[in-house]
Amino acid sequence: AAGLISGLLGIPPEIPEELLREKFSSKSEEVVTSNLLALEKGMGLFRELEASGRVSVEVQGRGKASGEMMINGSDAVSLGALAGGCDFISSYPMSPATGVLTFMARHSRSHGVAVEQAEDEIAAINMALGASYGGARAMVSTSGGGLSLMSEGVSLAGITEIPVVLHIGQRPGPATGMATRTEQGDLNLAVFCGHGDIPRAVFAPGSMERAFRLTFEAFNLADEFQVPVFILTDQYLLNSFYNVPSFDIKDLEVERHLVESGADYRRYEVTESGVSPRSVPGLGKGFVGTDSHEHDEVGHVQEDFELRPRMVDKRQRKRGGLLERVFEPVLSGPESYRNLVVTWGSMYHIVEEALQKARLDGTAHLHFDQVFPLHPGTAGHLEKAEKVIAVEGNATGQFADLIRRETGFLIEDRILCYSGLQVSVEKVAEKLLEMLR
Repeated sequence: AAGLISGLLGIPPEIPEELLREKFSSKSEEVVTSNLLALEKGMGLFRELEASGRVSVEVQGRGKASGEMMINGSDAVSLGALAGGCDFISSYPMSPATGVLTFMARHSRSHGVAVEQAEDEIAAINMALGASYGGARAMVSTSGGGLSLMSEGVSLAGITEIPVVLHIGQRPGPATGMATRTEQGDLNLAVFCGHGDIPRAVFAPGSMERAFRLTFEAFNLADEFQVPVFILTDQYLLNSFYNVPSFDIKDLEVERHLVESGADYRRYEVTESGVSPRSVPGLGKGFVGTDSHEHDEVGHVQEDFELRPRMVDKRQRKRGGLLERVFEPVLSGPESYRNLVVTWGSMYHIVEEALQKARLDGTAHLHFDQVFPLHPGTAGHLEKAEKVIAVEGNATGQFADLIRRETGFLIEDRILCYSGLQVSVEKVAEKLLEMLR
């Protein structure tokens, strides 16, 4: 198989030969030789197919990709977590999000990360919250079904104001759905899960670079505002490999936002921003109270009907700060446009290439890699266009519906893809041509 694929891609024989020798270097010469013979047999099969005219493939190489690395989405998210100071991850394995857990486990000793494979998703989120309460930079990695189980933990994070990062690798649902396929069906779940009103941020990267950067940003944002922050990916993004320039880490700074507690420390002090000074047990002499019940500023359980609105309002004021920190959507194409195509998450490269293929005049692309809260300029972009089309990987147009809820702007035209396979460039180009010509 490796030989056949190498032939199809026009890879010089010495490259897979070298890789095989390296792969089986600990084995006997007999094992190495047999694998090299199998490689040659596969290449020979390709040459036969090419000579018969049944297969014709021409791949333009780029030469040596100096300074670039080959990486998939799972690794990009994991590297972003490490750059963000993640030192605790607890998860129950669930496709397609397990790659993040296994990457962190492989590198746990070298980067000082405590890794726990929990007995279930409920335990995983509660372990992460406990670790974060104690001062760790904690995350979980799961899929939509796992997040369903974690929703009570998200609510616990909301009232205890404990920062946590949740990576959600989406796959088709409901229930088990299609465990090894892709979809963008869990946006609503990420935005609304957890009972009660819970401030949060939701990122949905569309490239390896953004998966790395936004995961890094998620940890700083969670710590700054003491809220859950979600990273929404999917099977397509997580399992896709790209060669990309090495990530620029020069300007990355881990922000802890911790204070030393004194004798009069109040964990839930009411502040103008809604963000209370955060300490952890042992960092100072103060008592770091926390509870899942409504509580006073110290953290003691209360059923005071005048206190309750003050504490709710305090937590909700964080929304203002989160809105000030929201990432702007990326607009590509003409600045003066008649048509606007809206995407989020892993649809980015698909639609970019589809628009190049379709060659539609006056058509721009607006891509969101932060889907909640929405950037304040969103409505302005949409209102400039005569026609707006949303392209999403779900059956209902969840992001288009979210845009209407948040801005009042209705996107009527939608290209919705939910077969379980990532939609092709050709299919999107064909649909855009039908709708815009």
